[in-house]
Amino acid sequence: MDLVKIQDLEDRLGHTFKDRKELYRALTHSTFSKEEKERTVGARDCPHQETYATLGDAVLKAGFVWVLMENGLKTKGDITIKKADWEKNLKLAEVGKRLRLLEDNLILHRMGKGEELEKGKITLCSDTVEALIGAIFVDTGHSLPETKICISKIFAPELQEMERNHCP
Repeated sequence: MDLVKIQDLEDRLGHTFKDRKELYRALTHSTFSKEEKERTVGARDCPHQETYATLGDAVLKAGFVWVLMENGLKTKGDITIKKADWEKNLKLAEVGKRLRLLEDNLILHRMGKGEELEKGKITLCSDTVEALIGAIFVDTGHSLPETKICISKIFAPELQEMERNHCP
C-alpha cells in the first residue's frame, strides 16, 4: 500500500497506528483474504476485517452515545434517533467516501469490477469504517476515550450539521 495514502488516512482518522498490522487488517476484506489463502503458489494467511467490523460496530454505538451526550442531546429518544441515523450503512459508506477508502484504493478486496463492485460499495465502505473503528480501539489498548476522539473527528461534519440545526 502507498505509505503516503496510509498516512493521509491516519490523519483523516485522527489516529496514527502504533501497530500498522491493525490498520492493514481493518482494510483487508474477506474476499482478498480468501483468495490469498487459496493461492496455489505463495499462499498466505491474511487476517481480514470481519471481527474488527463487529467490534467497531459495538464501539461506534457506545462512542456515538457519548459524543451525542457531550454535544447536548439529553433524552434517550433524541440520542437513539441521531445514533440510528449515523450508524446506517448509507451514512457509514458516506463517511468511507470522505475517508477516500475506495478512491485511494485503500481497501484490499477481490470484488468484481463494474456492476458487482457498484452494488457492493456501500457494504464494503460501511464495513471498513466499522473495522477501522475496531482497529483504533484495539491499537489504543481498548481505550474508549481515545477512540471517541477519533469518532468525533471522523463524524465532525455530522456534528457541525447538528450544531447548525440547533439539534438537541
